[in-house]
Amino acid sequence: MPLKNKLLIVDDDEVFCNALTRHFEAEYAVTGFSDPEEAAGFIRKNPVDVVLTDLNMPKMDGLEVLKAVKSDSPDTDVIVMTAYAQVDTAVEAMKMGAYDYIVKPFTTDELSLHLKNLFEKRQLLEENADLKKFIDLKYKPENIIGSSPAMSEVHRFIERVSRTDSAVLITGESGTGKQLAARAIHFSGRRKDRRFISFHCGSLPEWILNSELFGNGPLPSSQPGEKPSLHKGADIGTFVLSEIGDLDLSLQAKFLASIENRDVKDSGNLAKESDGFMVIATTNKDLVKLQQEGRFRQDLFHRLNTFSLRIPALRERKEDIPLLADYFLSQYKNEFERQAMRLSPAAMEVLLGYDWPGNVRELKNLLGKICLLEDADVIEPEHLLERLPRPQEEVLSYLDSGKSLGTIEKNLITEALRRAKGNMTAASKLLNISYETLRYRMKKFGISQKPYRKMKG
Repeated sequence: MPLKNKLLIVDDDEVFCNALTRHFEAEYAVTGFSDPEEAAGFIRKNPVDVVLTDLNMPKMDGLEVLKAVKSDSPDTDVIVMTAYAQVDTAVEAMKMGAYDYIVKPFTTDELSLHLKNLFEKRQLLEENADLKKFIDLKYKPENIIGSSPAMSEVHRFIERVSRTDSAVLITGESGTGKQLAARAIHFSGRRKDRRFISFHCGSLPEWILNSELFGNGPLPSSQPGEKPSLHKGADIGTFVLSEIGDLDLSLQAKFLASIENRDVKDSGNLAKESDGFMVIATTNKDLVKLQQEGRFRQDLFHRLNTFSLRIPALRERKEDIPLLADYFLSQYKNEFERQAMRLSPAAMEVLLGYDWPGNVRELKNLLGKICLLEDADVIEPEHLLERLPRPQEEVLSYLDSGKSLGTIEKNLITEALRRAKGNMTAASKLLNISYETLRYRMKKFGISQKPYRKMKG
C-alpha cells in the first residue's frame, strides 16, 4: 500500500483545525495544531510534505511559521489561509517562498483542489528527479563496460573532455558504442541538466535534416505558417550528429557555418547558448579517405576533430567479453523475468574465439536471443554456434572488408572443428591437411577443440 502524503494543518481556531484534520485524514497522513509554536517544533523533528497554515494567529503568525518551515525543511511546500483584508500579506508570503494562498471563507472542495494540484506537482517533480538520477547513473562513463587498457583510456578521455565545450569526433565500427560514449560525455559534464539533441545522418533523408537543422522548408505534415521542431526553444547542452560521414556535402557547409557561429537554426528558430554547447560527431567511416574522394569537407573535419576518441572494436579488447556477457545476462534476467543464465567455460571459449564483426551490439543481441528462446540455465557452445554466422557465409564479405587471410583461415578451422564435433583427425581430413599441421595452426590462432566436443549432433 503506497504511503500517504504528509499534511500539517496549523490554525489557532481549534474547532476549525480539528474539522479540517478529520476531513482530510482519509486522503492524507494529516496532523493538526492549534498552537503554531507546537507545530514549528513538530516540523523540526518530523518533516512533512505540505503545511497549510493560517496567516493571522497570536504568538506566532503565518509568516513566522513559513520562515520556520523553510528553515528546517526547505522542500516542504506551504499554503497560507488568509482573509480578504490580508491578501497583500499573503502575496508577501508567496514572495517568501509559500507555494499558494487561499482566501477564507472557502469550501472544502476548493481547498481539496489546491491540495490535489500541489501534491500532483510534487509527485511530478519527484518522478523527474528520479528519472534524472537514473539517467545520470545509466550514462556514467563507468557504465561503458570494460576494464581493458583500451577502455580505461576511453573512460579517462570522457571524464576529461566532458569539462570543455570543444568539439569531439568519436570514431569506431558499428556497434562499438559511439552513441553511448557521446551520452556519457554529456551526462558527466556541466551540461548534463541541459538538452541532449541527436540526429542520425544515415537514417534521416536530406530534406528532413535540412528542414530540422536549418529551417529550410516545412515538412509535409506542417500547418501553414508553422514548422515542426525536434528541439524548438531547447536549452541545448550537447548537439550530436551521428554517422556524420553520411551527411550530404551541401549540408556539411551549412553545419560548419552553424557551429562556427555556435548556433543551430531549428526549423526557423535560432537556438543559441550564451555559454556555449558541445558539438559531438560520430562516424564509422574513414573521414580522411572521404576527404580524398571529395565526399567530406576538410574544414569541417578539422573543426570537429578538436578532440578525437576512437572506440576500439570488440575483437581488440576480448578480455572485456566476460564482463560484458555478465552485464547483458543480468540485464536480460530482469527484462525477461527469468532465471539467471550463465556461460559454461566452453561457451566462454566460443565467445572469446569469435571475432565479433558486429561488436558489442552483436554480442548483446546474441545473448538476448538465447535468454529469450532457451530454457536452460547454462549457455553451452551449441547455443552460440548455431546462431553465429558460419565462416563460408562470410568469405565474400571478407574480400570487401579488407580482413586478413589469417582471419579466413582461422574461421575455416573453427568451422571444420564444428562439423567434426571437436575431433581433430576428422577436422584435418575436412581441411585436407595433416593432423600435425592442424594442431600447429590451432596453436597459432589460439583455437581450442574443447567447445566443439560438447556440441550435439
